[in-house]
Amino acid sequence: MRLSRITWLVLGIGVFVIVLAALFTVYSRQSSEQKGLEKDLAVAETQLAKLISTRVSLEGELSKQQSKLAEAQSLLNNTRASFPQLPTSIEYDEVLAEIAHANNLEVRRMTAKEPLQEKVGDVTFTVLSFDAEVRGEADNIVDMVNAIAADERLISASVKVLDMEPDKASEPTGLVKATIELVGYCYGGE
Repeated sequence: MRLSRITWLVLGIGVFVIVLAALFTVYSRQSSEQKGLEKDLAVAETQLAKLISTRVSLEGELSKQQSKLAEAQSLLNNTRASFPQLPTSIEYDEVLAEIAHANNLEVRRMTAKEPLQEKVGDVTFTVLSFDAEVRGEADNIVDMVNAIAADERLISASVKVLDMEPDKASEPTGLVKATIELVGYCYGGE
């Protein structure tokens, strides 16, 4: 069977329309996909710009915080250096006895208490406590307390309690008996 020219023409136009429809479908899908990709790209570029500016500001903040950390570390090291390392109770006893004798006082008793740990912030200090009982004139006892406060070897120590009363054993002489509690703070290390 032989097809006429009109049939071939209709058949050719039909194939052409089918191919054209297929091409249009592919083109419209690619066009919509391209628009979606362009939209995603615009969003990604906006986010990238924001991330870059955030990174720059965070890097600036990091350098500020690092310099603050360095300052704080330096201050911590200086503060740690101002506290003596853990002395022995004998060292404090010797200093107290020396100051008492320099002020014409008789040391009657000297005792050291068990060291305690005290935490201030993140730093732990050792607290050393000593009791000394001395006898002498009231002015000399006051001079001893002042000497303790001024002595460089006791820079991290202070007189916590001073209890003075007349010495009953030597009432006619007017001597005074005093109990002095000295508390020293020492940095024990990391």
